[in-house]
Parts: sequence; structure tokens; C-alpha cells
Amino acid sequence: MVGKTLIDKDLKDLLSKEYLSNRKTTVGFPDFTDKQYLTDDNRKYMKMYRWLSPFYDITEKMVERFWSHHRIAEMRRQLMDKLEWRNALSVLCVSVGTGRDFDFIPKQIDIRSLQICGIDINVEMMKRCRRKWNGKLDLTLVRCCAEELPFKDECFDIVFHFGGVNFFNDKQKALEEMVRVAKKGSKLLVADETDDLIRGGYNKIGFSRRYFKDAQVNVKAIEKAVPEHVTEKETDYLWDGRIYCVTFRK
Repeated sequence: MVGKTLIDKDLKDLLSKEYLSNRKTTVGFPDFTDKQYLTDDNRKYMKMYRWLSPFYDITEKMVERFWSHHRIAEMRRQLMDKLEWRNALSVLCVSVGTGRDFDFIPKQIDIRSLQICGIDINVEMMKRCRRKWNGKLDLTLVRCCAEELPFKDECFDIVFHFGGVNFFNDKQKALEEMVRVAKKGSKLLVADETDDLIRGGYNKIGFSRRYFKDAQVNVKAIEKAVPEHVTEKETDYLWDGRIYCVTFRK
């Protein structure tokens, strides 16, 4: 469903001037997607997650229980612990999916005090995120590409991304955009799967094999795509090397 909608005040305060007149909406989500980025790998994996969306959370929980022995939850907790959380911050989650990472925001944080914006290109995943977190978070969901965020410069206290950057059409542009919208001095996090998980996991599962066949992850390329002017850049590996995590400060 595509139509027009008013942009709520919280989102209006975040949007760059050139996007304020954009009233397009897709299934109830403000939609700022640029079609030039809905091609190639972005399109390929958008289709994959559209198919996976009804099973995403339950699949992770089953893998968590019977295969990883709770290592996935610990890994997500470790990722969230790398960020500098305080109450009443503005937060951008790039590739929000079903909002699974919000379960692992440190317990001492009043999550209702956070102003969270989640962006994704996959409407089906965002629909599940909205149902899951409705009434539990101050959450605004926006459909847009990571390579072209519709937000003002320096408007988020925390910016993080887990899962997807490996296959973004333009990794460097996406990382530049994440840095642009982060406030000066803030810490950012970008994380995704390593080749170990793709070869040893996804390539052995029927539904995902066709999407990840011949896929290769170059962590050095991700590190190189981080803008040069950032500081405190560090790369860490979690879950026995299956996940890499790059953190840095604007």
C-alpha cells in the first residue's frame, strides 16, 4: 500500500529539510527509499528477509537453544555493551529488522526514556518490529536505505548497525551516512557475520544457501570504508570469530 501521510513531530524534528515535503508511505511507514539503491545485493537480501520475516525471531531462538547454547544472546549483549548508553538518548538503529537488538540494551537503562529510530528497507521485518515493540518503546520506524539516510547532520547520540553491511550496495556511502547523522563525540558500532559463519552456517542451510552461495566477507574492506576522520577505531571478534564488530568515535 502506497499513499501519503503526515510525518509525526518526533520524525519531523530529525528530518533534513529536503525530506520534509516527502509524504510517501509504505504500509504505514514513512518511505524515503531511493530506487537507485534498491538494486543488486540490497534487492537480493531484501527479498531473502521478506521470506524469512515470519520465522526470524523463532528461528534465532531455536538456533540459540539447540545449537549455539545461548552464545547468540551473549554475543548480542556484548555488542550492546560496547555502546555508551544513558537514559534519554536519541538512538538510530540501521537495519532494525524485528528490533531483536533492543532486547539486549543494558538492564540499567530505562528503555522507555530512549527516543529510538529504526530504519530498514524490508517492510515485512519492520511490521513485525512494530507489533513486537508497540507500547514498549518510543520507537519511530522509517523505510530508507542505509546509503541515503533522510536525517539531519549530528542528530543521534547513538548509531549502530548489526547485520547487513557485508552486502550493502555501497558500504562506504552507508558508513559515511551513519557518521554524518551521529553527534560529535558519539561512539558508533557496525557489526556483521564473518566468512566462518557464512561458510559454516548459512551455506549449509537450504533456504539461505542460494543467497549466500559464493558470498565472501572482507572485514578489511569494511574497516577501510569507515571514514578516515573518526577516532578510536577498533575491531573485535565475538562468538568464536563468527561475528566481527568495528567501533569508532566521531
